[in-house]
Amino acid sequence: MRVINRTAVTITGAQPYTEWTLRTDRDANKGAITVAHAKTYGSAFLLPEVEIEEDLQEWVEDNADWLFEFQLSAWTDDESTWPAARDLKTFREWFRVDVQSVVVDVADDEIEGEEL
Repeated sequence: MRVINRTAVTITGAQPYTEWTLRTDRDANKGAITVAHAKTYGSAFLLPEVEIEEDLQEWVEDNADWLFEFQLSAWTDDESTWPAARDLKTFREWFRVDVQSVVVDVADDEIEGEEL
């Protein structure tokens, strides 16, 4: 276990996102998603350690379009179902953004990943 030199930003769905997932749910569990359950469908983004929260907020604002589309594409690749308005205001309505200043890696194996 080790504390790593990163700050985590987590993005989870709020009520409008949950309502959208219900409208686009092609799964047998249609209607089973709630805001509480949508939280498990969130994403975590590791950023360099920062001292000033305003820097994190600026990063979120600068990347809101990409973050919005990333979250939507995690649910469905059918862009025709995506909301037309994907600006910062709508992003803030659709998603909750939380900052985690301490990131702990509890796994023993190396971190693997792929480039986006």
